[in-house]
Amino acid sequence: MSMRTIFIVGLALNAAQAQHATVSGTVVLRDYGQPLGYTTIAVLAQGRQLLATDSGTFLLRDLPAGEVRLRFKRIGFVPKDTAFTVATGDSARVRIEMTRLVISLPSVVVDGSCTDRTPLEAPPVNIAALFDQVRQNAERMRLLAQEKPFTIHTTFEQGLRDRDNDIIGARTVLTDSRPPMPTHPYAPGQVIRQGLLSGRPAQIVKLPELPDLADTAFTNNHCLSYAGQERFESDSVIRVDFEPVPRLAREVDIAGIIYLRVGDYQIVGLMMWLNRIPANNRVVRDYAVRARFRELVSGIPVVAEWTLTNTYHDNRPPFVQTGKVTGITWQTGDGQNKTPRS
Repeated sequence: MSMRTIFIVGLALNAAQAQHATVSGTVVLRDYGQPLGYTTIAVLAQGRQLLATDSGTFLLRDLPAGEVRLRFKRIGFVPKDTAFTVATGDSARVRIEMTRLVISLPSVVVDGSCTDRTPLEAPPVNIAALFDQVRQNAERMRLLAQEKPFTIHTTFEQGLRDRDNDIIGARTVLTDSRPPMPTHPYAPGQVIRQGLLSGRPAQIVKLPELPDLADTAFTNNHCLSYAGQERFESDSVIRVDFEPVPRLAREVDIAGIIYLRVGDYQIVGLMMWLNRIPANNRVVRDYAVRARFRELVSGIPVVAEWTLTNTYHDNRPPFVQTGKVTGITWQTGDGQNKTPRS
């Protein structure tokens, strides 16, 4: 077996001592043996997923005797399936070697039509592989939040901005702490809600967050399309555009651009805007957000900086909110918190 090595140890255990099998192992880069931390491991028969540690190791306990089928996925690498048989009381040790993913993207961008059925239809193989990387970015963030709970600490400033890009007049500087998962998951056509802003009634926009991009509520209601390669700040990126399907586009929802870094397909940037302004809002002309991502742990990004901009129909300066993540607090297994890191 060229792609994996399996060692079975501890066969002396009897059924009275252990009713299930245990599988441990390491995930590495095939060419250099470099550990691939935070690889996603799916136990297919059980429908559960977990993440490898930062050093690429993993441990699966209480597996029933019989065939074990595992699937390993990591952004920028070819998915790897493996299967083997264990008996009651066995301890299996595996080494998984993964190869880098190379997606052959079209040299010419062809604009396709977006229909209500498009998200449910099978795209070309190379484009499907690219869109799978988008979903993996989001799914891995969700798994990390489940396995290693943490709190995100942010600071942001908001006010009106002049032509020199400076915030003028009254400004507000705020800090906030929040969980990694959205408190209000994305729902089609429900991105506007009534709330309070500075103590006054206002329409609040709830934009999809990274974990939302993997949810069927989003993927089944938006068309994704490959839009070529360009640059996002210092990165060479692959641009993926998304727009609401026609039935949803008649409502207020979200369109935007996802930027995946060339080479490893990790999300580095995101731009989103309202596809239309609510009919009862005669003041705002446009609402948009630009976000920059950075790795929280190996291969798992988090929004690090963002800029939200409201532009108006009249001549007033745009309203701008700029923010950044200032630290992360990891919750330890004993319920205590570690010191935030900047």
